[in-house]
Amino acid sequence: MQIIDPQERFSLEVEGSSFSLRRVDSATMVALERRCRGQEGSLNDEVLDYVLLDWEAVTSPMGGAAVPCTRENKLRLPAAVKLKILSAAQGLRATGAA
Repeated sequence: MQIIDPQERFSLEVEGSSFSLRRVDSATMVALERRCRGQEGSLNDEVLDYVLLDWEAVTSPMGGAAVPCTRENKLRLPAAVKLKILSAAQGLRATGAA
């Protein structure tokens, strides 16, 4: 068992795209929960925005242009991909960690 290091980064490959992630620790979860109180949006949206740092090969369905890794675009990812990202970031140990 290893603790979560805030500097730890790892990659997740999903459907031909690569996502650069970080894990989330309990102190960060508490801070994200506080931020969500009384605001629009869900805790999952906040966690996704925190753990997803960058991506490659994420494109627009309208013309196939590369899409920047912004909060708005992160929330537009398919639900199944979001779930894989959230699950990987909350796992026991990140594979491919740097």
